[in-house]
Amino acid sequence: MEAMKWLAIAVLSLTGAYFGHKLTGSWTGAAAAGVGVALILSMLVNGQWTIAGISFLVGVYLVFTALGEGPSRADKAAIETQGVPGGIVQDAKRALLGLLPKSDTVASAPHQDTQTNIPQPVARSDGGKPIKDCAECPQLVVIPAGHFLMGSDPKKSNPQETIDPREGPLHRVAVRSFAAGRYAVTKGEFAAFVRATQYKTEAETSGGCFAWAANRWESNHSFNWQQLGFAQGDDHPVVCISWNDAQAYVRWLSQVSHHSFRLLSEAEREYATRAGSTGTFWWGESLSAEHANFDRTAPDYRGSRRGEGPHATVPVNSFFANAFGLYNVHGNVWEWVQDCQHDSYAGAPADGSPWVAKCSADKRILRGGAWVGDPAGLRAASRNWFTPDFRFDASGFRVARNVSK
Repeated sequence: MEAMKWLAIAVLSLTGAYFGHKLTGSWTGAAAAGVGVALILSMLVNGQWTIAGISFLVGVYLVFTALGEGPSRADKAAIETQGVPGGIVQDAKRALLGLLPKSDTVASAPHQDTQTNIPQPVARSDGGKPIKDCAECPQLVVIPAGHFLMGSDPKKSNPQETIDPREGPLHRVAVRSFAAGRYAVTKGEFAAFVRATQYKTEAETSGGCFAWAANRWESNHSFNWQQLGFAQGDDHPVVCISWNDAQAYVRWLSQVSHHSFRLLSEAEREYATRAGSTGTFWWGESLSAEHANFDRTAPDYRGSRRGEGPHATVPVNSFFANAFGLYNVHGNVWEWVQDCQHDSYAGAPADGSPWVAKCSADKRILRGGAWVGDPAGLRAASRNWFTPDFRFDASGFRVARNVSK
């Protein structure tokens, strides 16, 4: 009989350890739960009912307090080690297995960054199976559901760098699965919209767009999405696009595709950019011309060696796809998202939805950085905002839509 009691305690302790791991996402949580269950059961076997009851209530309180307040232990550990956050690790594994090609002409498997242990990109990955809802529609890929830590933590920043306070506080966000544009919307895709609707962009009707010339920004009344200071093909991202222009495009796309297209929320954009990583960029900490299109004449940033670059946009399928199958989430063009300006994340939604209430000003957010400007703007957590009618020769957008359950 005594042996049966101890066998029952062992089985229930293992069960507790299992649920401890599920709740906390760490083996430390599993061990604590297993030992806690074993101690409480031992007290019960020895008739120490009061102490066992108090221990149980204290344990439940501590677990749910830890779960409800701030980042989990697994997420904090992930930040410190620059690894994959505990809450998204399974989704990231599935994404890597499903989206990266089984074979590649350049490399047969991702190389490892020995400093951060983040997989290096495989050249020209084809990503996941693309979705194309209509002939004119951009290609989409399904982004798996998960959660992540959004923003920046000044305590974890490089001492030589200043973290923008608008990128905090660091907070946990749960994101539902959705479909996102594999690429930024291209000039050719936008041209199809214009041909079908005779739409005129705000650059065409309201005085051109801002352009980078002679090392400064200036308004050029002759510039618009068709006419720029540099050459573009149909496979380049469309630029000189305002937030209002992007809204007109997604409304039209919804009509012709019979799906509800929209812009990504800011949380979705950062989540899709990180693709399971927690570093400065999805591939790691350093920035180079092999990773993204940015202004290489700007001051060095995280190993971004100075030199000449294209000083213009490049095709949307340039460089590498991240683990979710998205291209150019860092650099090439700033991308409009749905959210309006807030000077911090205090009070931000925790479900990944767009934050459009109690705006700080009549401005909308852009993400991702671009071919021109400070390379630090390419960081996964970097934010920018302008009025909805603002446009410049580095402003584009990426589309999204919900997916059926």
